[in-house]
Amino acid sequence: MKISPVDPIGPAWDRMVRILFKPFDLKKWFVLGFCAFLARCGEGGGTGGNAPAEPPSNLDGQEMRTWFEQNLELILFIGICVTVLIIAITILVIWLNSRGKFMLLDGIVKNRGAVVEPWREYRAEGNSLFRFRLVLTMVAIVVFLLLAGIPTLIALPDINAETFGAAATTAVVVGALFLIAFITGCVLLQFFIGTFVVPTMYLRRVHAIEGCRIAWCSLVKNHLWPAGLLGLMMIIFGIGASTIALLTTCLTCCLTVLPYIGTVILLPIPVFFTAYALSYLEQYGDDWRFFPPDDEQSSDTSNVIPAPCDSGDA
Repeated sequence: MKISPVDPIGPAWDRMVRILFKPFDLKKWFVLGFCAFLARCGEGGGTGGNAPAEPPSNLDGQEMRTWFEQNLELILFIGICVTVLIIAITILVIWLNSRGKFMLLDGIVKNRGAVVEPWREYRAEGNSLFRFRLVLTMVAIVVFLLLAGIPTLIALPDINAETFGAAATTAVVVGALFLIAFITGCVLLQFFIGTFVVPTMYLRRVHAIEGCRIAWCSLVKNHLWPAGLLGLMMIIFGIGASTIALLTTCLTCCLTVLPYIGTVILLPIPVFFTAYALSYLEQYGDDWRFFPPDDEQSSDTSNVIPAPCDSGDA
């Protein structure tokens, strides 16, 4: 079985043109843009409330400590409130993002602009993905803190001595290596989930853990080289997409910086990337068919029996 990251480029481009421009439907753009906005929404939110009185700028060290001691309860209260708000917003964003991924997939696969139907139909899969990603986020935070603690312990003698010696230098090197490894692991995990697991969950109607098992055993384990090339191609396309987005921002007087409006204007980019990933997966055979033949509308893609883990090629 030949799995190529190059062959799906043409079909993905044709699919994007067919969905968005043949014919051009402004309402469909706004609906699909909303789904793409949810599927790609990032961090956001703000904080409010009363803050403690600002300390005068001319306070010395002792007076500053006295000021903080006098306002400690208020500072702790505001800190707790801000922390809880950030956590709540993060959880909400992950939930909306997880549900939105299936809405965008559904719109591209079925060539339609719909919100209510896919929101309801893929509720179980979206919520399963949300719980899975929430756990991964908490694990990532713990791992990051542990990795950050090791260089701190290494540098502790120089910290106590208030010098920058061999221990501090070693800590910087170790910390940099840990940071690179951590970021690389997060990027690879995000690539695996977004490119392989989510489409598997959509097609097979399975929960996140089962989707990971099927995706790894049937799509990645025996095809690591094509999967790596696919990731490289997406990086290259991502650089091109960023350039297009920058030029579009200049041409539209920064309209693309508006979250939802920007997604609608740049909608061909997420539609192409999604169609590209799905077209890549369709190379694994008829059991991985997402799009109906030609222009025929067919939404029954949920009755495929999951491939066993030891089957090799799907």
